[in-house]
Amino acid sequence: MNKHAIITGDIVSSRKIKPAIREKLYRDLEAFLKSIKKQWITGYEIYRGDSIQCEAISPAASLRIALMIKSFVMAYIPPSVQKKISADQSNGKQVRGYLNAEFDIRLAIGVGVVDFIKKSRLSNSDGPAFQLSGETLDTLKEDYPRIGFKTDDEKINNDIEALILLIDAVTQKWTQNQAAFALSKLQKKKDEEIALDFQVSLSAVNQRKKTAQWFALEKAIEYFESKFSA
Repeated sequence: MNKHAIITGDIVSSRKIKPAIREKLYRDLEAFLKSIKKQWITGYEIYRGDSIQCEAISPAASLRIALMIKSFVMAYIPPSVQKKISADQSNGKQVRGYLNAEFDIRLAIGVGVVDFIKKSRLSNSDGPAFQLSGETLDTLKEDYPRIGFKTDDEKINNDIEALILLIDAVTQKWTQNQAAFALSKLQKKKDEEIALDFQVSLSAVNQRKKTAQWFALEKAIEYFESKFSA
């Protein structure tokens, strides 16, 4: 039977976020999920306000997609802060953008078969992949780790466990700027495109690769993908 990859997540400390900012964050997160539908995910759902669930296009792509979602949330800048940044830029003030990430999300990937799946309403679906994802999310703590992975194959679980923990440790240290850069790389944008998007030089793009630890993350993602390519 075909294996499915289900990603379940919830925003960290969502009740501490001011209501207006929280509402905008949820709305923008939904717009982001909609923008990656078809290319990266086959369906998604936001429920209970701060929780999401989506199906990756394939188990091999699931880690990349989970990191896309995480980087989007960590790179998120509230409208009030963005307004101040834009005003500073208009006044000629240099804005470096190395702000600590204000938001984060816990994400659990479950890989397995499904009993039935309703892509328009994933919460009405069921099967081992959904159960593994939900159960793994329940084991994630407030601070560490914030990324989890579980499949019905114990050998793969053992091979991947340390990799996921290392990725979690690296990504939790991202600033908003580093998370925004990582999102572009995760979407497989070329350095030239990123330079144009961020209005920086190619040497600045290379510097951001270093600070976001992209060289290591890229190899880790490729290793993960290879586990499901056979």
